[in-house]
Amino acid sequence: MKKVMISLLSAITIIGMSVPAFAADINDKNNIKDVSDEIMVISTNTSQDANINNLIIGGKNVNIGKFGVVISNGKVMVPLKATAESLGFKVNIDKDNKYASLDNDEINTEIKVGVDSYYYASSKAIGMTAPQQLGAAPMAIDNNIYVPIKIYDLLLNDSKAIGSFWSKMSGGQWIYVDNGELSIGWKLINNKWYFMNNNGIMQKGWVQTNGNWYYLYNNGEMASSTITPDGYKVDQNGKWDFGQAASTLQTQTENANSIANPIEEFKTVEDAQKVLKFNVIVPKNIPSQFNLKYISTISREVFQICYSDGENDILFRMGQDIDNISGNYNEYKNNDTINLDNKSIKLSGKDGLIKLATWKINDMSYSISVDNGMKKDEIISIIKSTF
Repeated sequence: MKKVMISLLSAITIIGMSVPAFAADINDKNNIKDVSDEIMVISTNTSQDANINNLIIGGKNVNIGKFGVVISNGKVMVPLKATAESLGFKVNIDKDNKYASLDNDEINTEIKVGVDSYYYASSKAIGMTAPQQLGAAPMAIDNNIYVPIKIYDLLLNDSKAIGSFWSKMSGGQWIYVDNGELSIGWKLINNKWYFMNNNGIMQKGWVQTNGNWYYLYNNGEMASSTITPDGYKVDQNGKWDFGQAASTLQTQTENANSIANPIEEFKTVEDAQKVLKFNVIVPKNIPSQFNLKYISTISREVFQICYSDGENDILFRMGQDIDNISGNYNEYKNNDTINLDNKSIKLSGKDGLIKLATWKINDMSYSISVDNGMKKDEIISIIKSTF
């Protein structure tokens, strides 16, 4: 049951949470622009029918061997030496991995780790191109320098030098690179629909957009006109019809007390308490600009209460013996563990803002998720108010 609960937490995009989605229906998927950070993957296992080490640059299959791609500021980063040498460049990197020079007898360039500035000089012409920013600075990872893949549009003087292909990140997640750009949201690839979250990670399992649920197989393909592996019917557009699992259909009498939707909403905390086996607590120090948005339970095993100021949501969850109460498997740039009243609290976020806080007290698990993040001292104040 707990494993099922964790999958539900991962799959559920909370009712009422802002989720840009299908423009009108999946029939109009081409209009999709972006998606919510909070759409999460059910499993961290990935599978894809592609050569995970091959990139397409300048019309060539560039093999990066054991290296995976990296995402920085939404840009696809690739190992410099492996890619440049495959394209005929001589690469020299200083012993501290801070500088690198490239030369192919026609053009040359230099890059500096941490500096988002790129150019090239031609041996056949006087001068060099004006410095350009590509949105991400070169970075050193495990004694290798990574650069934005779009640097090869510049060096090859071709705005379409980068092809479209599946690639695997160093952490094992799949992304789809479309002419050098990271794909986000729904993507039609070889007549199959795939869904990538705001970090560009290919999703699998159940995802929700615009109030509709869609099932993605282990290889990322969207299911349509079928029964999903867990027994639910999806139509020709991939949408779940909100019916019961085909494997658990019962008579109306037997089904009278069953719950098709794992989420139950309540008007008050007291009403939610009646269906839970543990004592509910709620944060007391919610910033004054936030108002109650909803109160609900998930499978009557997790309590959650959400507050919103119209632009940002604060979601508090608690449950008994739940390994990942937040259902959040995103990887954050900044992670810190602090001690509050002898309780270990993990804080995760980016750009100086905290987006997730998790902690445990005895057999109870707790989390606070903040859509757009908030300052560390503000979220600490909320956490303290639950003790």
